[in-house]
Amino acid sequence: MLCFHKRLLSLIQFSLLLSLSGCGHLGNDELAESVEESSVCEHQWLLESLSVDGREHRSRLLWKKLLRDRPYFTCDKLGYVRGSAGINPYLGRFALSDSGEISWPQVPAISRMSDARGSSDLEKDYLKALPQTDNLTVKGDSLILRSESGATRLEFKRIEGMPR
Repeated sequence: MLCFHKRLLSLIQFSLLLSLSGCGHLGNDELAESVEESSVCEHQWLLESLSVDGREHRSRLLWKKLLRDRPYFTCDKLGYVRGSAGINPYLGRFALSDSGEISWPQVPAISRMSDARGSSDLEKDYLKALPQTDNLTVKGDSLILRSESGATRLEFKRIEGMPR
C-alpha cells in the first residue's frame, strides 16, 4: 500500500511540474473552456423566450402552470445536451469554446414518448432553433443561446429542480 501512495504522490508531483512549466495537457484556454462549460452544465435551465424565423414564443401564464410541458435544457461535461422540448424528451451534443462559440456535432432530436404525442408548435420551433445557435452567454441567472445574425434567440432561466 505504501508503494501505491508513493507512486501516486510522484504522479501528482509530475503533473504539477508539467502544468507549471507550460507543458501540461490543459493550457489556460482549455482550462477556461472547461470551467465555462461546467458552469453552464452545473445548472438546469427553463425556457423563458424563443425567437426563430420571425416567430416568437414568450413565457405566459399557461407556461407557468404547466412547467412539465415547458422546454428545458441541461448538459454534461461530455457535451451531451438533454431535456424536454415541451412534450417529448430530446438528446444531442454541443461543443463550447472559451469565447462562448457553440457548435452542434449532433443536432438535438426528440425521442417520442410511448403515447406518441405529436409535437406542438413550440416544440418544433425549439428543436429547430437549438442547432441554429452559435453563441452562448450566461448573465446572472439567464442562459442565452443565439445565432450570429440575431434571427434565432433562446433565453432560459436557471432553476433549482427539474420541472414536474
